[in-house]
Amino acid sequence: MDSREVFEEAYREMMSGNLDRALDLFSKLLKEEPSPEAWVNVGNIFRRMGFMGKAVESYKEALKLRPDMPEAFFNLGCALYQMGKYFEASMMIEKAEKFGLRDEKVKILRALCRLKLHEPDALDGLDEDQKRLVKELMRDG
Repeated sequence: MDSREVFEEAYREMMSGNLDRALDLFSKLLKEEPSPEAWVNVGNIFRRMGFMGKAVESYKEALKLRPDMPEAFFNLGCALYQMGKYFEASMMIEKAEKFGLRDEKVKILRALCRLKLHEPDALDGLDEDQKRLVKELMRDG
């Protein structure tokens, strides 16, 4: 199998919930051919497993290879948010936006960070459905 095929198999395994298998495949791939995309996926696997420190390290590895990768900044922001580091998470979300990530998830996470930081304009820029979702997420923890 070439590296693209290994990446695709690892991604399929990850999406199917076979996290250990996916992690093994991505790890092998990273030893042969490091890529920021593989590091982001390793970070996502660690996050899903609850290993936030390892997730953060993985996203930082991705950013070493590609310092302008918005997906790495976004996922790093998600991990930091889950760790209760709301200010740092907010900074990563800003960088994700700066490098071109325009997504509803970005707006939602930014609003969640702002609420946790008690910013008065936390919900500015959200439509009614997005505001409702943010309030539900805050209520559910």
